[in-house]
Amino acid sequence: MSEKAKAVKIIDRLIFVFIIIFLLSLTNSIFVNQLGYYLALLLLLFKFVITKNNPFQKSGLEAAFIWYLSAEIISTILSNSQASSFHNLLKHALLIPIVFTTMSVIPNIDRAKTYFKIYIGAALVTVVIYLIYSYKHYIFNLYSIEQSGPSLFQYPITVSEITSFTVLFLFAFLVNEKTTLKNKIFLLIGVSISLLALFATYKRTGWMGTAFGIFLILIIKKQWKILIPVIVLGIAALFMQKNISQVRIYNYNEGQLKLIESFDTDGIAYNILPDDSVFYVSDFENGLVKYNKSNLSDKYNFPAPIISLNKINSDYYLSRLIDTRFILLKKEDKKFIKLNEFVSPGFTTDFKIYGNNIYILDSDSGLTVFNLFKTEEPLYRNSMFGRATKFYVDSNYIVGFSPPKNIIIYSVENNLPTEKILNFNNKIDIDFIFYKDKKLFISDKESLRIYSVENKSLKFVDKNETIKKTYNWNFNDNKLFAAGSKGEIYQFEYPIKDKLNIVDKINLGFVPTSIVISGQNIYTTFVKRSRLLSIFDPYLPSNTVRFKLWKAGWNMFLDHPLFGVGDIDLQNLYKEYKNYYDKEIQGHMHNNFVHVLVILGVFGFLAVVYLLFKLLLIKIKIYKETKGKEFISSYALGALAAYCSFLVAGLTEWNFGDHEIISLVWFTFGLNVALYKLSKTKNEVITE
Repeated sequence: MSEKAKAVKIIDRLIFVFIIIFLLSLTNSIFVNQLGYYLALLLLLFKFVITKNNPFQKSGLEAAFIWYLSAEIISTILSNSQASSFHNLLKHALLIPIVFTTMSVIPNIDRAKTYFKIYIGAALVTVVIYLIYSYKHYIFNLYSIEQSGPSLFQYPITVSEITSFTVLFLFAFLVNEKTTLKNKIFLLIGVSISLLALFATYKRTGWMGTAFGIFLILIIKKQWKILIPVIVLGIAALFMQKNISQVRIYNYNEGQLKLIESFDTDGIAYNILPDDSVFYVSDFENGLVKYNKSNLSDKYNFPAPIISLNKINSDYYLSRLIDTRFILLKKEDKKFIKLNEFVSPGFTTDFKIYGNNIYILDSDSGLTVFNLFKTEEPLYRNSMFGRATKFYVDSNYIVGFSPPKNIIIYSVENNLPTEKILNFNNKIDIDFIFYKDKKLFISDKESLRIYSVENKSLKFVDKNETIKKTYNWNFNDNKLFAAGSKGEIYQFEYPIKDKLNIVDKINLGFVPTSIVISGQNIYTTFVKRSRLLSIFDPYLPSNTVRFKLWKAGWNMFLDHPLFGVGDIDLQNLYKEYKNYYDKEIQGHMHNNFVHVLVILGVFGFLAVVYLLFKLLLIKIKIYKETKGKEFISSYALGALAAYCSFLVAGLTEWNFGDHEIISLVWFTFGLNVALYKLSKTKNEVITE
């Protein structure tokens, strides 16, 4: 064997190894995935230089790719942010060769089957690991608290779309492939655990895409006996869904808990505030509702759904709206009059009222302080807490928590922060912090610990390993309470000296959405929103944000109609087009088509639509022409369904620009074309 032949053989082996790395990491690691892909591509190019034989074949998308890349190049040249646009152009362009790399490393159908089995096997291992973490997420009741599945390998919404590919490929083989009972059982188990993982992401984008893909497979295969019952059950399940919003009031005396009031509300009871003989429920789109016992006595509407009401003094109150506007209210003759409005510049995650000031914490722009009664202009603004999401303030310190482990403490003078005195990193991820009277409580999965803030340091006081994952603290009438993630409520001895003593523990039997303890009464609200019904809820924050993004995106397009603004992060541009009080600042438009209109204009939009449409036509052609062929037909059906799932998910996401998702799209398409070509004679190709 010549030296050249030996070198080529070594290169082929290395290419095989790196393709395996690429396949194993498609569903779980973007870094490893890029490593495998780029090294395989570089070796293919090196082999081409050595042998002079072009390993790459036509896919049928060459003209569409050229048009799309031309649009990217033109928009980049005309963009005001050329460097940023070029970076994204390069990123997208370098992923397109996944199609040709995949096709070039498949010499026969057996190799294609091996690659697919490695991909789907790794995907199943990934979903099993995700399910294990999801179970932990579930038992600690984090779904109701966070309204999301765990972020393990990627963001949950990305996990949902990746998992949709796994579900649909396995389902296509289950429905289409003529195989043994043993294999059918294996496929059914694979579909089942993948569906469980998909549900565990708690993301509607992946759900809707997968549902459409399954529906498409059943239509194509004319499985009416399955399809019709599924549709009937789906409609019935949708009508059976309901949102729950309840107020529950308990009397608490010497460890005894007695329910004294319980009723449903018309809105979504996010917050409750007892006030003398009445109480107020911030009932979201239903407004602020005043109750005397369970009797509605008055209601106040706001320009946006209300999520909380805080009492400043006997005459003044502060309401917080879902769009994070704060409105100062004055009570006159038992009626509320709307006074000043306060808006911070960034994405608000927490706020506190201390003295006559309101302190608003934005995770992106830091702390903004307003005097509630003097002016609507801020007294103070500083990005000192970085990505903090929670904070507390008193006359001594401002204590901020930046997930997952960092706590920052500033000294205070004249009720405003002065210098940073402490930066503390916990050993493990923190669930929640609470600060009161120079005492700092840190709750994580191992224990509840208490520290004393002394001489610019934290002094350990005590810990309790039986109390974990507390998330809601309440101090009232000189009593300190904490709520756990399973509905338990702890009362601590207060003031705390050198020991964290539990006075009492009770269990509500549910996890309250909000809780206030006043005198002998415990006021709670409980909200459970149907994830399916939330698709149609115009007031759901994630839905509202998308509508606002699309409206702003359309206006951006109208100002840059031909070639767009360039393939850039749209965060700063969106700030110019959004309402002054909108806080959900995104770098993309949460819709493939709106986003492309903005960044590439009409020219690029037509290019992308042509690319996506051409890809769809090729997938349909492949399935039709391989119908009945073992493995190839089932794969083609799964590839078509998975691609359509991608298109449906792209109506509410920018998944065309998501590295993990588009890598899957290009890989599964490349494998699809390779299988098709191997099933035909050498002279038959896909025509443009």
